[in-house]
Amino acid sequence: MKAPVRGILCFALCLVSGCRRPPAGLEDTPAVARSAPGIYADVNPRWSHDGQHVGFIRITPDRRQQLFVIDADLGRPLPLLEPELVCPDRPYSPGLKRYCSPDTIAWSPEDKEIAFERIEWFNFEDGQRLPGTGIWSLNIRSGTVTQLVLHPNLYRSALYYYHTPQWSPDGRYISFVAEGINGQRTIGVRPLAAQTAKEVLPLFDKYEQSDWPSWNPHLSIGASAHSIASTDGNEAGRSALVFRRGILTSPSVPMTETLRCVLPGSASTKRSGEIWRIRPADYARLLSTHDTGRIIVPRSGHLSWSPDGKHIAFSLTPDAMDFERYQLWVMQADGSGALCVSPPDGRGYFAPVWLGNHKLGALSPNASKYEVVILDISAKSAQRLGTIESADCDWSPDRRSIAR
Repeated sequence: MKAPVRGILCFALCLVSGCRRPPAGLEDTPAVARSAPGIYADVNPRWSHDGQHVGFIRITPDRRQQLFVIDADLGRPLPLLEPELVCPDRPYSPGLKRYCSPDTIAWSPEDKEIAFERIEWFNFEDGQRLPGTGIWSLNIRSGTVTQLVLHPNLYRSALYYYHTPQWSPDGRYISFVAEGINGQRTIGVRPLAAQTAKEVLPLFDKYEQSDWPSWNPHLSIGASAHSIASTDGNEAGRSALVFRRGILTSPSVPMTETLRCVLPGSASTKRSGEIWRIRPADYARLLSTHDTGRIIVPRSGHLSWSPDGKHIAFSLTPDAMDFERYQLWVMQADGSGALCVSPPDGRGYFAPVWLGNHKLGALSPNASKYEVVILDISAKSAQRLGTIESADCDWSPDRRSIAR
């Protein structure tokens, strides 16, 4: 099941198992045909931080999902939970070929827990019920399942789907994306020691166009945010979360793209708030030699911090639906020095992953498949390593393998 691809080990998580009957009491979900035993898809592979295990989700045609973990050598797949209905009204979409945040599971910094989505029902006064999702965690050593982020009992907003959990590197916070039935999205952050699962409210966002949260990895596990020496005098030692936000200034003008930063628990505003923006007209001028006469609708995403926490890589495109027009950009942590680093070859590049502090791993669409490439930031050149069939993948911590 292992196939080397020029220095990168690519492997599929496709194992054979049976399906279970759906549990009773779910008559208000849309009916589906009974699935045949052994038919399923293994999706959403995510490496543990120590590189010893891969967590993934097994999905059957009857919409049941089951959390699994497997050794790095693909031996001994272990089911961690029973199959369960998670979201009958919203497809589970973990692939990276997306303009908005994908569904995902997330390992805690010390690899003791895995955060995942679980169904959460909303009951309305007229008797109707709506399935949404909340976020839970599983302690893989004790088997204990804990609530991480759930909706309040008296919920009056429309952001029914909580997904994309991300732990801060010090383990003190959990971030997530809150999504509505019409595609509106905001970012939420829970301080784990200060709030209960049902006390968490998403960050204020009047545009409801925020996604792609990413934590600065430079804060070590278990370290005190107050004791770490600052490198720039602006509380650089604190957990920093960056995310994308679109701003609609006029119904007739495409959104302005911005990247923002928050420092949970900090009273300082020096590094919080907007750190970068690009207006549609400004982006159009940058692309004028290549996109004359084409509509420019900027969209950023796929945010990724460098290992030293000094730079942020992200994707930027004039058309969110055309992945052959995606480019990779790099900027400093404060938003300065933003620069396109994609090779001038007319190909699309997305899903950046740092390989050290000077190179990026990325995916480039090639018909129905994806080329795995290494980009040299300084030279703006691409080295192609091989081809994979799916953008639902994850680089190992040592960047020598890809799980897909």
